[in-house]
Amino acid sequence: MTIRTPHRTAPGGAPPRPAGVRLEPAERILWQGRPEVSALRRQLLKMRWLAAYFAVLLGWKLALIVAVRGLRPQEVFDLAVLLAQGAALMGILAYLAWALARSTTYTVTTLRIVIRHGIALQGTVDIPLRALRSVAVRIHHDGTGDVALTVRDGGGIGYSKLWPHVRGVSLSAPVPMLRGLPDAALLGTQLARRLDDPPPAMTGQDVPSAATPHATAA
Repeated sequence: MTIRTPHRTAPGGAPPRPAGVRLEPAERILWQGRPEVSALRRQLLKMRWLAAYFAVLLGWKLALIVAVRGLRPQEVFDLAVLLAQGAALMGILAYLAWALARSTTYTVTTLRIVIRHGIALQGTVDIPLRALRSVAVRIHHDGTGDVALTVRDGGGIGYSKLWPHVRGVSLSAPVPMLRGLPDAALLGTQLARRLDDPPPAMTGQDVPSAATPHATAA
């Protein structure tokens, strides 16, 4: 989801400050958005794979019961318990995807990239544009995409400060990633231009295109 930044001005002619972002003098917003809930369900939480797993498990158990033991009350109860467990897990993950998307805001300004996230406790990660080494875009089959940001010298940002807005599981050198964006291709191209790199190719794989980051808690 892309959040359009209003072009209104505050009293005195100053530009309005978007929620969660404190702008420096002469700094302005270039883009603001948040992940799509459906993209987080599919790409981050792998809910389709989990649903398929429970469907296969339920079908195998049902076939085993009918072929070997017969459909008795206890067997029906066991199937109902398994079905309830699967439904509960899917419900929890669906809520988690919704909460993650709702509590996340990505902001690109003329000076930095701001990742504000956190369901219970909001935190902010600031990545100065001058600290970026390269940008990579990955487009998924549903049209959403991820924008990975390689930071010079690792950036010094902890993995726990970034998750789930991080690529892979590298704890020593985590790569910040803006997840599930409907306009990832456009954003990746804009960032690459600011780095004086050629626009990144838009494929189903990560394609590289070419101050110190810090994290704070609200």
